[in-house]
Amino acid sequence: MTSVSYRNRQRSSLFPWLLFLSGVGLVVAGIFSGNTVALVACGAAGSLTLLLAFCFAWLEISGESEELLVRFGPVSLFQKRVRYDSIRGVKLDKSLLIEGWGIHLGPRGWIWNIWGRDVIDLELEGGRLRLGTDDPEGLLAHLRERCGLADGD
Repeated sequence: MTSVSYRNRQRSSLFPWLLFLSGVGLVVAGIFSGNTVALVACGAAGSLTLLLAFCFAWLEISGESEELLVRFGPVSLFQKRVRYDSIRGVKLDKSLLIEGWGIHLGPRGWIWNIWGRDVIDLELEGGRLRLGTDDPEGLLAHLRERCGLADGD
């Protein structure tokens, strides 16, 4: 059994609803199009968008014994594990508006964010990872303690 020393679940109040309403809109548009191709295309796109709405309702970051687990949910199709020994530095930062929400490669590295602009910037062996959080001080303190990093690292 894995010991968890840190856990924070950040919920998004708007992001999943935007996806959900977009998915429903696509399905309804396909139904009322009167065209079989449009029905299939809109139905498929709408169904995928509805699935994504259930994938991106919250972002949970858990500090486990050897690694940090980052996952979206409640349908956890998207998750990432970061070994503590691969973290070279951490710092508080703010995401840019163009970095948005979700999972993507932004101008300053990969970002996993569900809502807001507070991020923890992780300097890793193989690049950079920016994690959105509504508990930046708590996550930063956990990472510094777990990775043996000082305030300036």
